[in-house]
Amino acid sequence: MPFRQLPSTDAGRLQAMQVAKAKATAVGAGLLAFSAANKTLLAAMELQFLTEVTQRGTALASQTEATRLLVAQAARLRMWLSHFLQNLNFAIDRGLIPVSARAFYQIDVSQESLPDISKEADLVLWAGRAVSGEAARVAAGGLALPFPPIAEVSAELSQFQTLQGQQSTAKDSYDDEAEDVEALRGSVDALVRDIWDEVEFFYRHESPSSRRANAREYGVVYVSRPGEPVEPGTPLPAPTGVTLTPGAGNTLTSAWNAVPGADSYVVLQQQVGIDPDFIVVGTPTTNTLLMGPFPDGATVRVKVRAISGTTEGAESPVVEATIPTAP
Repeated sequence: MPFRQLPSTDAGRLQAMQVAKAKATAVGAGLLAFSAANKTLLAAMELQFLTEVTQRGTALASQTEATRLLVAQAARLRMWLSHFLQNLNFAIDRGLIPVSARAFYQIDVSQESLPDISKEADLVLWAGRAVSGEAARVAAGGLALPFPPIAEVSAELSQFQTLQGQQSTAKDSYDDEAEDVEALRGSVDALVRDIWDEVEFFYRHESPSSRRANAREYGVVYVSRPGEPVEPGTPLPAPTGVTLTPGAGNTLTSAWNAVPGADSYVVLQQQVGIDPDFIVVGTPTTNTLLMGPFPDGATVRVKVRAISGTTEGAESPVVEATIPTAP
């Protein structure tokens, strides 16, 4: 016997509310399977939750971009700082600068290896020491190192610290938006549960299968237990764990986790730059399919969906692989 499963993800919560809202718009007030009070609450709650989830997504995109820029700038600063410290050692090795000059940079005078700057905090620390140390050494009568000039290190450090602040601000913004979504989840879950309870009560005199079929039109989700035949109308989940493995003769083997209740699968393939869209390349009854052969260097994308009788499930995420080019 299939059992009701409340949404556990924000996407599932939105879908549950949106399906119920669409159904409420489509049917007359006297035929609606849940209360007018919940219909009013649903209209407000769905809009509010959608707004907060959208804002969270925007904030996450901003944080991701800020992090990408910071990581790239860290690499630049690390390169310039390493070059500067290496050239300092070279100048000491050639006798152009005395060994004692390392003290200006807070480096042990006997230390010939570069300091560890793999972590951001150490990178900022040693870049700052390089800038202040070079200024102090030159002020004491030393000649400035020509390449890279300390001004380059200072400029890269300044840019890094600017991006650090922007990334921190973006992270704080995302955290705030995520908290706003979290604060609404309890109310959303309670509303979805109330609507689904009302819908099932409305159809309580129907047979179990008929009641579930009607309830599904309002977004109620039922899940079959492992080994249980899939009830007609029950949506199949998307296959998970899809992989593409190159094999002999420029072939690819696609594999995925079996979907409970599936009779077979549809495998869709797209060869990048050749196929304008995905095309069906197989309907195996097992959870693997051998594909190809393909040309050297071809990039192939694949997605899979499960089938039970005449019911097709959701599509898996797209995965891709590239055929190795022969030496």
